[in-house]
Amino acid sequence: MRVSSEGYVGIVALVKIWALTALTILMAAGLSRAIAQDNAASPERLRLGVVVAADEGTRDRVEPFRLALEEIADLPVDLFLLDTMGDAVEALADGRIDYARLSPSAYAAVHQLCTCVEPMVTAGPDDFPARFYAILVARRGEEKQTLADLKGTRLAVGGTHAVAGYRVPLANLAADGINARSHFSTLVEVEDPVEGLRAVLDGRVNASLAWSTLAGEAKNGYTAGTLNDFYVSGARGLDDLEIVWRSPPIPYSAHTLRKDLPDPLKRRLRAGLMDLRREAPDAYLAIEPDLPGGFEPVVHADYRPVLRTYEDEFAALLDPAGQ
Repeated sequence: MRVSSEGYVGIVALVKIWALTALTILMAAGLSRAIAQDNAASPERLRLGVVVAADEGTRDRVEPFRLALEEIADLPVDLFLLDTMGDAVEALADGRIDYARLSPSAYAAVHQLCTCVEPMVTAGPDDFPARFYAILVARRGEEKQTLADLKGTRLAVGGTHAVAGYRVPLANLAADGINARSHFSTLVEVEDPVEGLRAVLDGRVNASLAWSTLAGEAKNGYTAGTLNDFYVSGARGLDDLEIVWRSPPIPYSAHTLRKDLPDPLKRRLRAGLMDLRREAPDAYLAIEPDLPGGFEPVVHADYRPVLRTYEDEFAALLDPAGQ
């Protein structure tokens, strides 16, 4: 059978039209399914949990934030007041709330319970990156000291529940290959991190755990943290101290959502929160009164230094009774 060139071109054109039509139908069907799925998954309301602690005026204080969140989410927002951060962890894990502002340790705790949450943003105290570090501080010598130089010496630590003064540094030192309990001769519990620095300077210990932003001027003890607290106290000897080790950076807070919320809503919330300090500063300060520097985006991996403290690999190290 012979087909003329004109006939061949016609056949090809028809095939292309049929293929394009079929593709259009499939794309439309897929889009319809996606829209239907999004609509089906979209909640009718957003449940916001806020920790009251000792603040009896929490409901009034956070109202500007709740109203701003309604605009961002385009949904009614119900406020749930929770007594403690532990209550917020349980409420998120149980699905009784959709969103809460957590500490880094609380975020790690709820993820340990259910892996059902994800962080959106963190807040910072100033215009520097919204991160802090657990650090190990020793007396400055003629040459810069290392962890190896401190083997067999005395280390000042916080109480066993202290995040930056005990749990995070011990877990992350271990991740770096240093078991603090065997590397140092003694772990000496001190009242607070500033007391640990004083103990270093007066010779009671050889090193101490602390925390710092490591941002700004070192001569002032940086912008915030134990070294800055020591500087502000007017005590002498800051120049005689040096940082021997630091953890990976840690976000200050974790504005946390349940994973089962629809992705379009998550994107709206993240974008709206990123603009909140600029567009509605009163609403921003209503939820982050102690961290006025604005929001930065975060992901789960940013909390790795704190997540380690809940891993079985480090459980015995962090529990003195397990030694």
